[in-house]
Amino acid sequence: MAGPMLPVLRSCPPGDPGGQFALKAEPYGFRAGPTAAGRLPLLDPAELDRAAALAPGPRAAFVAGRLALRALAAELLDVPSPDLTTNFSCPRCGTGPGLSHGRPGYAFRGKPAPLALSLSRSSGWILLAALVEPPPGVTIGVDLEDPARLDFDGFDGVALTRAERAGLAGLSGPALLQERARLWARKEAWLKMTGRGLTTAPDTLDVLHRAELRDLAPGEAGLPPDLRAAVALSAAGL
Repeated sequence: MAGPMLPVLRSCPPGDPGGQFALKAEPYGFRAGPTAAGRLPLLDPAELDRAAALAPGPRAAFVAGRLALRALAAELLDVPSPDLTTNFSCPRCGTGPGLSHGRPGYAFRGKPAPLALSLSRSSGWILLAALVEPPPGVTIGVDLEDPARLDFDGFDGVALTRAERAGLAGLSGPALLQERARLWARKEAWLKMTGRGLTTAPDTLDVLHRAELRDLAPGEAGLPPDLRAAVALSAAGL
C-alpha cells in the first residue's frame, strides 16, 4: 500500500532572491531583477498584465510570489523555468494561459505539468506547497497568516462558525490572535484546495476537525514562529 502523500513545502523570506525580486518598467511589461545565475526570468503575458495593474507594493509581492512558484515548479520538474507556461484554472473562467488567477498550474511543451500547487503570502513572506505527480483529482491548498493582522473587532462574527467562536472563549491578547490566525489559515487552505475561494461564506465553514487539514508547526518550512500556516490535501494522507 502506498504511503501518505507528502507535499513539498517551501518558504521565501522578504528580500530573498526567491522572493521579493526588484522590478523595473520595460516597454512590454515588468522584468524581474537578475537571479544569482544572472538570468532574467519572465512571467507570462497574463501575469504581466495583472502586475501592471497593481500599485508598486502589491505588484512587487505578486511578482515575487509568481516567480518563486515558477522556480519551484521548474525545480521539481527538472526543466528550465522559462519553458513553463501558466495553466491556471478557475471554476468560472476555465483553464489556460490567459488566466492570471485561480488554482496555480503550468504547462510544459503544451501538456499540463504533473504538479498540484498552491501559494500564499503574508507580511512579505511567501509559502509554497506542491505535490509531484498527484493522483487524478487530488488538489492542494496552503495558507499563511500573520496574527497581528487579525487584531480588530468583528472578525470572529464574520469569519468563524459558532463552534469555532466557542473555542476562543477565555482567550485574549496574543493567544487570541494566534488562534484566530490558525483557524483563518485552515479556512483559506481548505478553500484553495477545493477551488471555491471566498465564494463560500467563511462563517459557514467549520475547520476544527477535518482530516484533510494540517497545521504547520511553528517554524516549519522555514517560516518564522510567529506566523501561522496550514496545508490541505483533497485526499486522506495528512
